[in-house]
Amino acid sequence: MNVKDIIRENRLALGLTMKEVADKVGVSEATISRWESGEIANMRRGAIFALAQALSISPNKIMGWDEPVKHKSLPSDTYRYVPASVAAGSLTTIEGLTDLPLVTVPDCMLGRYARNKNILLMPVNGESMNNVICNGAIIAVLTKVELPQIRNGDIVVVSNSGDYTVKRFFNDKEHQEFIFRPDSSDMSYRDIIFSYDNCEDLQLVGKVVMYNVTL
Repeated sequence: MNVKDIIRENRLALGLTMKEVADKVGVSEATISRWESGEIANMRRGAIFALAQALSISPNKIMGWDEPVKHKSLPSDTYRYVPASVAAGSLTTIEGLTDLPLVTVPDCMLGRYARNKNILLMPVNGESMNNVICNGAIIAVLTKVELPQIRNGDIVVVSNSGDYTVKRFFNDKEHQEFIFRPDSSDMSYRDIIFSYDNCEDLQLVGKVVMYNVTL
C-alpha cells in the first residue's frame, strides 16, 4: 500500500478530518492534503512521528515498512531441579531431594513430557554415560515410575542409601540381579550390580526421558 493511501485510510478509520489531523501534527490542512495525494513524497522525520501519533499507528506503518516481528515467549513450565550433580560414574552422595528450587523449561524441550509434575531435572557429572549423555548435561527424570515400567536398556537414576547414579538398567532374572551398566567410551567403568537379596536400600528415582546435547 502507498504511503498516501495509508495516511488517508487510517485518518478515515478514526473519523478525523484533514484539519483535525493537521492540528494534531502542527502542519497546515493543505500539507495533509498534499500527503494524501502523494504530491509530497518526502516527509520530515518529525512529521512522520507526529503523524503516526495522530493516527494511532507506528511510524513504520506510515512509511509502509514491515512492522518489527514481536517474538512471543515460548510456552513453558517450572520443574524441580537438583542443584548437585548425579554421578555418571560410581554411586555418589548428593543432598536429599526435598525443598528443591524450580527452573523454567520451554515445553518444546520436553515434548510429550512437558508440564508433567513428576519430572525432575538433574545435572550429570562424569564420563560413564558419555556415549549418550555428556559430562555436565542436564537430564529430565520421570519419577514415580514402577519397576515393571522400566525396560532393559532404559537409562535410569537410582539411589542406594543416599548415593545416586545414572546408568542403563538391566534386570537379570536368571541370576536374580539388577545391573546398572555404563554406556561409555571409557572401558574402565564397570557394572554396578545388586542381587535381589541385597537391594533393600536400592531405590529407583526415575527414568531418564530427556537429556540435552551440546554440539
